[in-house]
Amino acid sequence: MENDQQNKKPENLPSFPHRRAAVKSLQDAGYKISDAQFYRHCEKGMVRINPDGSVLESEIRAYAVNLKRIAGDIKDLNDLQSQKTQAEVEKIRLQAAKLKFDQEKEEGKYILRADLYSELASRAAVFDTGFRHTFNVCVREWIALVGGKPEKSADLLQALNQALDEQLNSYATIKTYHILFVEDDIENKATD
Repeated sequence: MENDQQNKKPENLPSFPHRRAAVKSLQDAGYKISDAQFYRHCEKGMVRINPDGSVLESEIRAYAVNLKRIAGDIKDLNDLQSQKTQAEVEKIRLQAAKLKFDQEKEEGKYILRADLYSELASRAAVFDTGFRHTFNVCVREWIALVGGKPEKSADLLQALNQALDEQLNSYATIKTYHILFVEDDIENKATD
């Protein structure tokens, strides 16, 4: 009686009606298996067959773990092994991308958003101060070069400063730059 209970097919579990359907399912999922090979493995006890000839889906899944896949792209979304493999590959790709990004960040290829804004502001300030100083120092020389009147230097200086302001406003407006911002909670301690 105990032996009969072991040979009975459990009720309500997904199964294949016969061995051929199980082999077809494996082949459709991309596994490299022939009918004869599967039948031999069944006879060796590698796959348990129910007394009515059906095969439990769980038996086939356990058996498929050791099978080779046919080369090519497996798109069977019902196949748990295929989904697991795809998820593992995606996880490895993401980990590799994160490691590469972290390495590039350490190499200085990326900076924090706040650092970028500070850098842009400081460069603009240096740019502005440098031009205004140059204008003040060279205004009389430039007027003399063009044969003008040095007493009108204040007007020329005002016109140059206005042109500079327009250029700086244009410089300060970011329209077509592609910048990658990295959020980082750790304070960077620059050693300049």
